[in-house]
Amino acid sequence: MKLTRSWLEHYIDIPFDTNELCDHLTMAGLEVDSITNIKNDSIIDIDLTPNRSDCLSVYGIARELINIDKAYKFKKYNKYQKISSTCSNSKIKFNILEKKLCPRYGYMYLENISTTSKTPTYISERLENIGIKTINPIVDILNYIMIDIGQPMHAYDADKLDGEISIRLAKNKEVIKALDDNEYKLDQENIVVSEKNKIISLAGIIGSKEFSVTSETKNIIIESAFFIPEALSNKARKLKIQTESSHRYERGVDSTLPEEALIILSNIIFDNKICDFSEINLIENEEFLPKKKSVKIDYKIIKRVLGINIENKDILDIFITLGCEYDGEKDCIFNPSYRYDLNNHSDYIEEVARIYGYNNIPAETEKLGVEPISTYLSFNIVNNIKQYLYNNSYSECINYSFANDDILENMNWKHEEFNNHVKILNCMSSEQNKLRSNLVSSLIKNIEHNNNVNSEVSYRFFEISNVFDTNFNQILSCVVSGEKYEEQWAVKNPKFDKYDMTTLVDDIAKLFGIEQSKINYIIDKIVNKNKEYIVLSISITDLAKSIRDAPKEKFINYSKLPYIRRDLSFLIDEVVTYKEILNALKKTNVHSLKKILLFDLYIGKNMPPGKKSLGMGFIFQDKAKTLTHEDADTFINEILEVLEDNFRIKLRK
Repeated sequence: MKLTRSWLEHYIDIPFDTNELCDHLTMAGLEVDSITNIKNDSIIDIDLTPNRSDCLSVYGIARELINIDKAYKFKKYNKYQKISSTCSNSKIKFNILEKKLCPRYGYMYLENISTTSKTPTYISERLENIGIKTINPIVDILNYIMIDIGQPMHAYDADKLDGEISIRLAKNKEVIKALDDNEYKLDQENIVVSEKNKIISLAGIIGSKEFSVTSETKNIIIESAFFIPEALSNKARKLKIQTESSHRYERGVDSTLPEEALIILSNIIFDNKICDFSEINLIENEEFLPKKKSVKIDYKIIKRVLGINIENKDILDIFITLGCEYDGEKDCIFNPSYRYDLNNHSDYIEEVARIYGYNNIPAETEKLGVEPISTYLSFNIVNNIKQYLYNNSYSECINYSFANDDILENMNWKHEEFNNHVKILNCMSSEQNKLRSNLVSSLIKNIEHNNNVNSEVSYRFFEISNVFDTNFNQILSCVVSGEKYEEQWAVKNPKFDKYDMTTLVDDIAKLFGIEQSKINYIIDKIVNKNKEYIVLSISITDLAKSIRDAPKEKFINYSKLPYIRRDLSFLIDEVVTYKEILNALKKTNVHSLKKILLFDLYIGKNMPPGKKSLGMGFIFQDKAKTLTHEDADTFINEILEVLEDNFRIKLRK
């Protein structure tokens, strides 16, 4: 947002030099990029965040300075008032088909524009100082009003219009030849202003070349409308158009401005005898206009969060100065029509911090004596996996969590089709319009970028991050491409395949001492732009749960006393399993039995029908005393008694 100091001084008294003025703006979150001195003036370039659409005008910046410091004061200036029209209205009818998207539409008819009229000097100078070229009086005045108060307007050659003007959604593949001489193919998400089947303008973005105002234009229709921000969000970016108009509309224009802008226009035209003008016409659908949001103020939370001792009255004064309405009975605040960014209590806490002054909030070091009892499990898992992958020549990538509409983005982390993405309402670009549902697409783009910059025969990339599909998950994704090894002459170099990823899963399972079946993963082959990629995705969220639920191994201190081993050979029914024998022996009271070994199994010749021979070793050891052979004999007798009772065994001699 560019403006001049002198333009600001039209609205407010500035008792500071330009550097101090810019410091005040920057400290309040409106960062000044540059100051350029010209003659007796200064051009100020402000880098606004997307949520501060209320400051995309000179008046908006002036209003903000009044909020920031009480030393700035509004001047007494004559506000424009409605004046009587000097011609009748055009016979052209207007039909708002998309009332929800355009709930307020204002228009005015200009007649008999003088070919000798010139742009008022103060307007042309102010526009040229901030880098806007002058075109013709009407267009220049519209540009001036847009920069001055923030309301975009469009002008159409009325003599080229015939019939009814409609505000509607574009038809699929409908084309407009715009003022920049480019043709744009539209879809059903675009809003257009049209006459019959001809598009007059791409609403809120750019006008049509065919209906544009030229030096020969005699009569004009002026449009001053309010389009809801959601209706124009990212529409210009998708078409790769950027205009001052779209820049404002997609961030949010004050819904009360359309009529005010037309009043200013009629006054400037009348004062400079440029042409005749009709009365102002407004088509409104109030039920679709933005509603002011009610937020109950909690003074204690504001003070606690900011760590400052500020009076309740001073907090309320800040909100009133910002233009908010206050309901004393309910202790609620309502945002002004120009502040779309004030939605919840946290937003108002931020406003108190801004206006109070970040530099006035004392910086105190937090003193905490809390030590973590144990390390966060997922943190340990991620660190161990990363170290394993580093050791196996994988490179880690860190990508933005935002995604675009590329086909690879339309799947979840298990590579199933997914289109229900979390949308970014106020995204910075069409390349970052939703939260990603998988990591693989980003890794493939990383490989493609590296291959374009410095081609290699082999790529092994991985990323561990969150994905946002039906559920919130932390995921590990590995993508490999090309040949497994560095170039070598002795053997043919094999390419990566799915078995390489299976090995990774096996190794990760062993790394944490769990079975492979406990890991939730997918291995796949993806072909993109005629190139093949082998991919692996593992749910770290599910892996952590499996590790947490796995039985824990406990260390038991070994005995330093000697052990005694006794071997038995016996006959038993073939149908009896070794597992059944072990389960039966677990029920004995022989606590010194430390280990059982099966060293022989025989079925066949010289065996009684239905019998088998087992050779089993029994190892006895005590923690407190040295066992004797008499102790071992006692233990063996107890074991034989259990086996005879349960399985009718016979000892072999």
